[in-house]
Amino acid sequence: IELLRYLTYHPMEVDKRWNSIKIAMRHGYKFEDVSKWFDYVRMLETMDKDLNSPTLLMPEDLNTAHDLYVRKVNRKREEERREADRKKAIEDQAKFMELKSRYFGLSMTDGQINLHTLDSIDDYYEVGRKMAICVGSAHYFNKSESLVLVAYIGNKQVATIEVSLSDYTIIQCRGYANGSCEYSKQIADIIKANTSLIEERKTA
Repeated sequence: IELLRYLTYHPMEVDKRWNSIKIAMRHGYKFEDVSKWFDYVRMLETMDKDLNSPTLLMPEDLNTAHDLYVRKVNRKREEERREADRKKAIEDQAKFMELKSRYFGLSMTDGQINLHTLDSIDDYYEVGRKMAICVGSAHYFNKSESLVLVAYIGNKQVATIEVSLSDYTIIQCRGYANGSCEYSKQIADIIKANTSLIEERKTA
């Protein structure tokens, strides 16, 4: 009765799981927690298990089997996520090198404020963490139309700057947590005075 009630509300499961249902019924399985059993069967499918196996379809303790496969599915998804992240990192690194490597080591100064490029993807994430901005998480390292510079006075970072690679103007100049930067005018003057350095790298 519980099985019939469940299938009434989930008619798509009839066609999708009918073979497994028949096998379990043929072997006298008692469907006491039907919803959990279907969850369990879906996890068996996720783990590429044999859905024709009476042993798998009829666990002695459904709760234990269900919890076991919850852990297995979670581990599989975490492994798949890590693998996807690994592949994405390789793709990002290749694109980053293609777009930005020509600018590596670029620096400029007016004697007080020092500006330089970020020369690795890790640098973008580290600056993002320290300055509470999205320069890393928003993948600025793969922007083809702009270049990111950081500004320091001594050992203190005072700004993160995005410069247009089309006209070398400042798109944005941010202080901590996207706040305004009191050195914006001075930074703009430094970039304007050293536009040729960026242009040389761009056309190299």
